[in-house]
Amino acid sequence: MKIAQITHNYLPHIGGIEQYVFRLSETIEGYGWHSVILTTDQATPRENRQKNAVYFPVLVSCMRNPLSLQYAKAMRRHSYDIMHLHSMWFLPSLFAAIFKGNAKIVTTVHGVFPDSSSLAQRFGLYVYRPFAGFVLKRSDQIVVLSDSEKEKLLRLFNVPAAKVRVISNGICLEDSCIEDKQTTVLFTGRINADKNPEMLIQAAAILHQKIPELKICFAGPVNKDYLKQLVKLSESFGIEKIVSFVGPFNQTIPDERKQLMDLYRQAACFVALGSWEGLPTRLLEAMQFATPCVTFASGGSSQLIIDNENGLVIERLDAGLLADALQKLFCDRQLAARLGKNARKTVVNDYNWAKIGSQLIELYKAL
Repeated sequence: MKIAQITHNYLPHIGGIEQYVFRLSETIEGYGWHSVILTTDQATPRENRQKNAVYFPVLVSCMRNPLSLQYAKAMRRHSYDIMHLHSMWFLPSLFAAIFKGNAKIVTTVHGVFPDSSSLAQRFGLYVYRPFAGFVLKRSDQIVVLSDSEKEKLLRLFNVPAAKVRVISNGICLEDSCIEDKQTTVLFTGRINADKNPEMLIQAAAILHQKIPELKICFAGPVNKDYLKQLVKLSESFGIEKIVSFVGPFNQTIPDERKQLMDLYRQAACFVALGSWEGLPTRLLEAMQFATPCVTFASGGSSQLIIDNENGLVIERLDAGLLADALQKLFCDRQLAARLGKNARKTVVNDYNWAKIGSQLIELYKAL
């Protein structure tokens, strides 16, 4: 069987979808089927590109949505049995849906719609929404990452509930060795406006006198201009000495993956503030090391993290609420340890990629 993974970006570009596609491709190949990733070269370094991926050149990109005419041409003459689309919000998925042919289409929705967004982003999404709806209509099966995301999808798009499946995200679990926690608050993944990193800096400004040992670490790719904005913001609060930026880390490179996993192991707590989420890989990665997490209630995050059971949830993107949650973890280490222990148990029991990958293989078989 020939299966194409359709995605707007892929490794070495860093992101949750990229990691998901990587894990799924390995699972498909391990089952004895042929897997190829069809992607674009949008903001993707040439070094360390994957051998089983085709990177089509981008003509123009708007709001991270890449237009590649060569991608469209490739879709017109494809011979795949299954095309697995990753997000209905990008042009590569639209091209695949238009030129579907005899292929079966599975679409995984990595975030139905943002829970908080700028006016410009919301306008752009509403303009594009009919095209996203067309992709969903052409899909034979639709995968969402949580029950709450399924409810949102059915509310916003006219799709039959019968073809929507909940299959969670998952990770390949690391060894259970848990290190002593340091005093660092960790923030990983793509560092951009959708992930709201400035809110963590604002919360640190509130806390740095109350918790003198506090440190903030951002680990991931960040645009140079946006990095300057974040550095300037930390300087305006006088906390630039406690804020650091490291990475990005390509997890297909063993040494870089180890560095990232060590950051998760050692962090006092982890923060995820994305306003447009499916079920974040970075949350799962932190939780597996019993690192207590604070998350904004976006997408499947609030289903993964149950407030005061295996982490803390803030209902609004508010620096004061985030500061209160972080202070609670720093001041009550017994609470932090309990939440971390329960977080690891959650991931081990329910979000092991071995189980998730098997569910996706069975979905392919049933098409």
